[in-house]
Amino acid sequence: MDKRFFSDLWNKRRSAWTFGLCLTGVLVLGSIVALDKVQRTEEVQPETAMEQAYLEDEELFDDAEEVNDTLISALEEENNNESAAAANSGEVQENADSLSEVTDHGIVAGNTEGQLDAAAQAGLDGNAAVTDETMAEASSSNIISEESLLAANVAFDESDTLLWPAAGTILIDYSMDGSVYFPTLNQYKYSPALVIGSETGNQVLSAARGIVESLKTDEVTGLTMTVNIGNGYRLTYGQLKEAAVQEGDVVETGSLLGYVSEPTRYYTKEGSNLYFQMTQNDTPVDPILYLE
Repeated sequence: MDKRFFSDLWNKRRSAWTFGLCLTGVLVLGSIVALDKVQRTEEVQPETAMEQAYLEDEELFDDAEEVNDTLISALEEENNNESAAAANSGEVQENADSLSEVTDHGIVAGNTEGQLDAAAQAGLDGNAAVTDETMAEASSSNIISEESLLAANVAFDESDTLLWPAAGTILIDYSMDGSVYFPTLNQYKYSPALVIGSETGNQVLSAARGIVESLKTDEVTGLTMTVNIGNGYRLTYGQLKEAAVQEGDVVETGSLLGYVSEPTRYYTKEGSNLYFQMTQNDTPVDPILYLE
């Protein structure tokens, strides 16, 4: 009786333990499966987020590339327009030059109103917009040929001399080998001309026979006259007022060109003066070498 009781009790406990172990195993296995599922979900989510970010970046890149292509196209179109305008401007200049005619003094006069209108019309025929600047360039294309100078008996030679152009003393000497002091500017620099101190209103005379090539106003030298005296030589007179001659006039040695003016702001400390420059083929030459 006792043995049977203990045997039954033992069998019941063993069954309970077996059931408990199986249940524990099922719970552990379930926990492992659940944990693995969670981990897999966490790994998938970052990958999905990265893919989304990549797609958004790719869309932004495509948009930026499209905008860049649009800007490049606009710039290329603008450059083409500028090139066309420059070509048309060159054609206007050539047409204006071709309309120049030789006057009685041998000057190629391209600055009359009728010639400028013709130059403008030639430019319009080529669909070019003729600006005021282009017209100004066309009007300033005065050139004196050597044939015209010879016809007017204008031919300066190295053995010839120059007449002093105005009464006065030299304030600033010609110097292209070393710098000289300019009082108003308070600096040393090269001097391509003579600065002759002379009283305001003094006469300015032509230093040699020649043809008046240009008459213009310059910021530094004021009213400035250039006379072509032949063989590549030119004389420039600055700080003038009341010019007595015009472009294209033939002037004799000693002819009145104008009068000494008040100095420009670049020569206030030097006082009233005549700016006198000599060049040969546009290279400065020392006038002292030829002055009497």
